[in-house]
Amino acid sequence: MSQYLFSQFKSDEFESLQRELSKVFYISQETLQGFYEVMRKEFKIEGYPPERTLPRSIFHSDDEEFQKRYHEALVIGIDIPSILERNDDNSNKKTIVIVGQDPLRKSDERVEEIRIATPYALHLKSCREEHRSTRLYFDLIKILLDEGYRVYLTDIFKIWVSQPDKDKGIKLSKQDRDRFIQVLKAELRIFEPLAIITWGGKASSKVRNMGLEAKHLAFTHRSGAACGTWRKILNKPVTRENKIDFWKQKVFSELAEL
Repeated sequence: MSQYLFSQFKSDEFESLQRELSKVFYISQETLQGFYEVMRKEFKIEGYPPERTLPRSIFHSDDEEFQKRYHEALVIGIDIPSILERNDDNSNKKTIVIVGQDPLRKSDERVEEIRIATPYALHLKSCREEHRSTRLYFDLIKILLDEGYRVYLTDIFKIWVSQPDKDKGIKLSKQDRDRFIQVLKAELRIFEPLAIITWGGKASSKVRNMGLEAKHLAFTHRSGAACGTWRKILNKPVTRENKIDFWKQKVFSELAEL
């Protein structure tokens, strides 16, 4: 039996989430349900199963200039939200939401279909336990899970679009950014989080400017690129263990005030 459950939504949660996602993506309830069912099976297996994809027509921008660049993009990524919790008898766990910026993708060549995954690819066992980058995300999240919280993972902007000839991203149009922010606000109404956690300055500033009622815990991005900032925060070597210890102390001291 798996120690953790992947995206075992309550029926009203799933239906409400699908309704909100369908405001930005052309995706049916059956298609979305199918993705989650496959990912629940992949949650327990080793290795890297084939990526799930959807045609580019799943998304359409009313901004004609952006839509043109969208069609010309080298690679596009979409991360569907996920929720994790311990596999136990507690059916009344409080929820903490972790919000990222967007679903970055990398590719050396044009990929016609959109790659569908989850934030930090944590539906994959190898990404939770082995991959150097994503393993730390799960190590941090696991601390919350083992304390008895559900953890809902989502992005502010659930689509990432590259430039036509490289894997550097382009900015969404203002109306599309506004659409995704409205979806995020609806997600928070659905899952009623005790607190919202952001990693990195971009996600933190976006969430801060939304004027949300839930407690916002802003953390430095856990990536190697933020090593200098981490060194100042920790005042000790920037190791995986030291990041985890800092996270544990900081997040629980903040949650204790709620």
